[in-house]
Amino acid sequence: MGTTFVTLKRDVSGNEPGFWMQDGILELWLRLLALHLPEPTNTGTHLATIEIRNRWLRASRGYFGGHVPHSMQYASATQERTAVVRIAIDSLLAALRKSNTPLHAESLNLLGNEAQQFAAPIERQWLEDIGHAFLDLLDGKISGMASSTEVMPGSKPYRRSINDRE
Repeated sequence: MGTTFVTLKRDVSGNEPGFWMQDGILELWLRLLALHLPEPTNTGTHLATIEIRNRWLRASRGYFGGHVPHSMQYASATQERTAVVRIAIDSLLAALRKSNTPLHAESLNLLGNEAQQFAAPIERQWLEDIGHAFLDLLDGKISGMASSTEVMPGSKPYRRSINDRE
């Protein structure tokens, strides 16, 4: 199982803030997040959703070991896209908080992650940690670089500052 560095920028030096994630949990997160994006409307609201959803669904198929194309650079390139991403994260976090029971492997295997089959349940807290890490990344609160594995949401508990806790 590979890992992917999640960042909003891509400079050639690799000195951009972000965090590492295991590919399988990143693919699950992107799949669930894609399902929580707002639907585009006839008035043109949330049009960015279509391309972001397509990218995340493709990335979450389970075929990109070692470098899941999370498209956060694309998804956060404009204020409209960033707002759409925040809506999806907030929606998914709200859904995760409705219960404390783990997500059953059999149910997760129905989501179409073709190259990955879950054998054990996934704790909701892991996914909540990932959501908070993504929000912190969008807010510029992540300072870790590719050389650091201090922050690995979904693998290590994610510690937010006291001011950010609910």
